[in-house]
Parts: sequence; structure tokens; C-alpha cells
Amino acid sequence: MPSRPIQILIVATHPADTFDMAGGTLSHHAAQGDKVTAVIATTGVRSHHWELAEMKRQEGASLDVEKFVEQAAAEKLEEVRNACRIMGYDDVRDLGFEDDDILVTQDKIEAIAEVIREVRPDIMISHHPYESGGLKMHGTIGQSTIYAWQVAAGTGRGRQLRHAVPCIYFMNPMAYMGNNSLEYASTARADLYVDITDVIDKKVKALDYISSQFYGGPYSRKRSEVDDGTYGNKVNVAYAEQFQRFFPLKCYTLPITDAELEQIDQSPEVGMGRRSEIVGAFTPLPPNMEFSSKYRTPKEKYNL
Repeated sequence: MPSRPIQILIVATHPADTFDMAGGTLSHHAAQGDKVTAVIATTGVRSHHWELAEMKRQEGASLDVEKFVEQAAAEKLEEVRNACRIMGYDDVRDLGFEDDDILVTQDKIEAIAEVIREVRPDIMISHHPYESGGLKMHGTIGQSTIYAWQVAAGTGRGRQLRHAVPCIYFMNPMAYMGNNSLEYASTARADLYVDITDVIDKKVKALDYISSQFYGGPYSRKRSEVDDGTYGNKVNVAYAEQFQRFFPLKCYTLPITDAELEQIDQSPEVGMGRRSEIVGAFTPLPPNMEFSSKYRTPKEKYNL
């Protein structure tokens, strides 16, 4: 444990990325007095406002998308601010880049570096730089964040404050492994899991706020089981989030936790019971929502 409260900066590509991959971990930190700042790089409107996407699909070129962008961006920002408050942190900042501006560019790097200089984080979290082989907006912001770390550490031009972030984590590094052939050439791996069983209900309720992506209700409960539940199962807990350290861990002795030591005398019943706890799926649904089979694909549609 550090000898003082720490400052954490999460650099997220889209609004919901501020909590849906690392929110349980950040909730733990906020609860113990650490400061969390969440930065949203893009509005998420063009790729993650699915009501607007459906309007565009139905109306095609006749729809003036730009007329709705500003309102949709404000809506998504309000959604994520509410969600982050559920997780225990409310310093949420919006850089306002368009999410169809897919390249690593100097303006993105400088904007993130400026936040680093201001916030002076002890820990920084972002996406793996080569998620989906680097061919994804998450990868773009992950790369931009690493370049911004270099700029903020002193490589930038002019007279600027310097801050070298000592610890960087990539969140959910293995989530998209296998989506394309380039993923297998990546350097992604999960070398740290955080047990978030005690706050999974908060994460589910936070996802309920993301209505513009239809995350609320049944999906958020299913997601808690298939994502956080899967990661938890890998490390013998109910729910977990996965990370990859950018730098090697430095210690005076080899690290081991009491949770690991207790495995020596742990019975199989205890281990299986810990993995089998179900919280997220049974978190009450919001009003007027229910699980439904009406969206299933009829078997006839699978005929070749």
C-alpha cells in the first residue's frame, strides 16, 4: 500500500470506457480516499450513439446527422457523469474529439499530455495500444496516451511543467484477442486481476445509465456475468477486471498476498463457492424493463 492517497487518471476513448472496463477497480480506490480523474477523448456519438445510428440506417443520406451531434454528445456526457458518480468519482473531463477521427495525431497527444501535467497522476490507465491489432479507436487513444506520457515527461516543446507518470496500466487487454488475425501478433496479456465482487452491483447500475447504447437493463446484467464473471472465474473469484502493466513491477521482496496464502489450506468447496457467487444478474432491473426472448434469431434464418 502507498504511504499517501494517490491520484489516478483514466484516459478513455468513448464515454462508457471511463468505467465499463476498470470502474470496479476505480471504485475501490475512490472508497479508500484516492482521487480519480476520468478523461473522455471522443464524444462517442458517431460510433456509440446507437439510437442516432439507427436513424441514419433508416433515413440514409436524407438524414442531417450533424443536426443531432451536439445534442447527442451532451446526452452521452450526462449519462457517463451519472454512471461515474455511482462508481464513486465525479471528475470527468471531455476532450471533445470526434470518434471518426481515427488517426494518432499531435493534437490528441498534446491534449492528453496537458491533462497529465495538470492532474499529475501516480497511476494512469488506458487502452492497450494494439487492441484489435491497433486498428481501432481504442488502440488510437492507447497509443496517443503513451506518446502523451512521453511528452508530459519532458520530451515536449517549450517551457512546460514536467510530470513523469511512474505506473501505467492497460485495461481489459485481452478482451478482443482473436477478433482478427493481427491480434495474435500483439503484445497483449493479462498479468493483474482485481477482484470487484463487492462492487459489481454498482457497475451494473452504472451501466443502466448508458441508455444511448442500450446498455441498461438486461444487457448490463448479462455483461457482468460474461465479461467480469469470466475474468473472475480465471482467478477463482466471482467478478474481476483485468489489466496489463506497462512497466515491470519493482519490489524489495517477491510480492504475495494473504489471499494467495490462504489457498494452501482452502477446501475445494470454498474455492468453488467463491467463484459461483452471482450478484450482477440478480441486481434488480430498472422500472419497465424485463428479460425477453423476442429478439432471438429464428432458426430458419440460419439456413444456408
